[in-house]
Amino acid sequence: MAERRLHKVLSAVVKIKPGEEVLAILVFFYFFLITAPFGIVKSLRDANFLDDLKAENLPYAYLSAILIAVAVSFHAKLQSRFSRRRLLLSSLVFFILTSLLFWALFSMPDHWKGLALIYWMWANLFVVALTTQFWFLVNDVFNPREAKRLIGFFGSGGILGGIAGNLLLGFLAKPETSHRLLLASTAFLCTCLVVVSLIFSWLKANEDRYAAAPDRDPKAGRKEPRRVGLGDSFRSVRSDAYLRLMAWVVLATGIVSTFIDWQSKSLIELSPAAKANYASFFGRFNAGILVFAFLFQLILTSRFINRFGIRTGLLIYPVIILLCSVGIGVLPTLGFAIALKGSDKALSYSINQSSRELLYIPVLPEMKYRAKVFIDMFLNRFSKAVGGVILLGLIYLAQRRPFAAIGFEPIVWVSFASGAFVLVWIVLNAKISRAYVREVKGQLAKKWERADGVVADRMDVDTAKLVVDAIETRTQSSTLFALHLYDLARQNKLTPEIRDLLGLKPADAPASAARPLFEYDAAPWVPDLDERLPPAEMDKEIREILALGDYQKVMGEYAGKVLEDKDAKSETARMELAKAIGLMDGRSALADKLDDLLGDDSAKVFQYGAESAGKLKKKAHVPLLARKLGDPRTREDARSALERYRGAIAGALSDYLNDVDEKPEIREQAASLLAGIADQEAADALLEALGRGQDVLKNGLIDALDRIRAEVPEVQFKDEVVRAQFAAEMGIIGPAKSPSDLLPLFKLLGLAYDHEDIFRAYQNLLKGTKDSIAYAIELLDHTVSQDIKERLFPLLESFSGRRGGDSKG
Repeated sequence: MAERRLHKVLSAVVKIKPGEEVLAILVFFYFFLITAPFGIVKSLRDANFLDDLKAENLPYAYLSAILIAVAVSFHAKLQSRFSRRRLLLSSLVFFILTSLLFWALFSMPDHWKGLALIYWMWANLFVVALTTQFWFLVNDVFNPREAKRLIGFFGSGGILGGIAGNLLLGFLAKPETSHRLLLASTAFLCTCLVVVSLIFSWLKANEDRYAAAPDRDPKAGRKEPRRVGLGDSFRSVRSDAYLRLMAWVVLATGIVSTFIDWQSKSLIELSPAAKANYASFFGRFNAGILVFAFLFQLILTSRFINRFGIRTGLLIYPVIILLCSVGIGVLPTLGFAIALKGSDKALSYSINQSSRELLYIPVLPEMKYRAKVFIDMFLNRFSKAVGGVILLGLIYLAQRRPFAAIGFEPIVWVSFASGAFVLVWIVLNAKISRAYVREVKGQLAKKWERADGVVADRMDVDTAKLVVDAIETRTQSSTLFALHLYDLARQNKLTPEIRDLLGLKPADAPASAARPLFEYDAAPWVPDLDERLPPAEMDKEIREILALGDYQKVMGEYAGKVLEDKDAKSETARMELAKAIGLMDGRSALADKLDDLLGDDSAKVFQYGAESAGKLKKKAHVPLLARKLGDPRTREDARSALERYRGAIAGALSDYLNDVDEKPEIREQAASLLAGIADQEAADALLEALGRGQDVLKNGLIDALDRIRAEVPEVQFKDEVVRAQFAAEMGIIGPAKSPSDLLPLFKLLGLAYDHEDIFRAYQNLLKGTKDSIAYAIELLDHTVSQDIKERLFPLLESFSGRRGGDSKG
């Protein structure tokens, strides 16, 4: 009952699912309890530095970030030796003790001025270590869809914590005793110890749902401990194109953020109101920024990312910073400094942080840990050092000719440089967002292949059929057997393996002069076949003989006799005649005899007649073949013959398809044959029939269109017809019991979007695990339009709660 009430309350502000309430609340407060003390620590860092060392020395403070590498390397080694729970709790204890130490040192009268620089470095380590560990936990536990839904809520907890810490400092800090607020930060961290312990206890109790729970010994199941030192982390990032791109994004972001920090503090230092009590000023200023960030994060971030995607989420931050940088370059005032710094931090803590963390979701766990050590813990700080070096260079150049002669202050030159780096940042963000989609695809290895495509690619069906026919007729008719061998020989398919299968000796010819062509009354003879000739020359010689006038005359007389006698005894003769006609020229008068053979009541006679009709490809035979599509005994042979016509009969097949008075079986076969033609005309005919609301043929038409899309990606489909059909299908689909019920919908989507991506997603929906469904929806989120998402996603997400979760490792 309590969980229901909690769910009702939370669902008003976040898209939360039943069963997620407790964990979501705990993670929310975990982030709150590490950002609240950091709000105090950071504002005191800035205040102490401006009081003791002044803004002119800030670039040297940024350079000190290089020393963070040592701490990061040490932290990486600890990560390889301790479980996630032990590492998190130990880190909290470390910062509790060191916070108390700095409180004691700052309490000393006339403390050493250089302490402000040491405290600066400690404060940076504080935020890097604790926030990175927090996001490690989020990435461990939540899949992409869960993270997208909940990340705004979690981020709000962090921002709210920052507000609380900064407000405490803003209202309670006094110029001489502001360091006492470090005791408050210690109290927050002690409470955080309790919350982290509760999180891991909850995860352990719910291992069936959160199988990726990160409270495990990193050495378990391995003969050697995992190496995740700073050097190993760097090599992992360097070896992966996606992670390299992410590293460049973080580097550009850090450089721009350093420029902004220096510009704003330089102007704030000139303000008498701020100078009177830096700690109180920074506390209130940062609290104000975070109030906006909190509202944005809680109300808009998840909705914004869900609606517009990661790409827009990554681009909005640098675009706004670019506008503010131009503003401060034109008018370097305190107002613009506050606007610039406010935009930087408000968007950095909300949409940019959330979007950037989502970029890690598709990275494999082993690579993710290494990458975050280098990118988030080291490079994020190292970028400040790079920014500091560039700042020193810009300040130096601004004071030297010819730049000094222009009359711009260093802060203006820094604005110009900041704008240039922001443009680079925007380009990198656009690239990383595209790369993110590729990484999600990489998590969804495509295994879906149409069965008809597999058969067509891997089997020579015509040759197999010819061999089977030869085997069947060996004892029935030596003439048919000889004709089959000739057919195989002229196609160069009479291989040693097939000869063995047919029981031929090496010296045997496909046919011989002593074997009659027809074993019915007085028949012509098969010409001698010389296997020493190449198949093309042998075929040419035989066709020349068959085309001789005398031969055609004798064959014509013989055919007349065979067709007059329709009793069972003459069935073999009719089969032989039907087979032989296919070896002749289509202009031969004997080709007209096929009409009678295609109408023969014998399915075997029709088989050979259809085979010959497919070889001659005369349009006059199409209606006769089409009628046989309605008879199960002759359907496959009629199909095989019509398939040989290819696009020449697309119009005729379209007429059969749209003739509502025609047998449904014939119309279905017409749709399938059009799919085999697989050209633009065939696709247009099928889509037109689908648009007419052919309910009886609907599934067959959708399947035929999908077959064309899979085999010939360049064929185009009218988007409005596909979307209308998709909407109609959504309207009648009802509650789906499993993802397989949605196959027609996915086939329709495959006509409008990348076919391979759509079926990567479908295959993972079929897998049915929580994470596979989440990754499938994530890929679709970057593939289909917003109106389709709104209709389809609620249906897909309903499947994720029906089966147990799986490990993402």
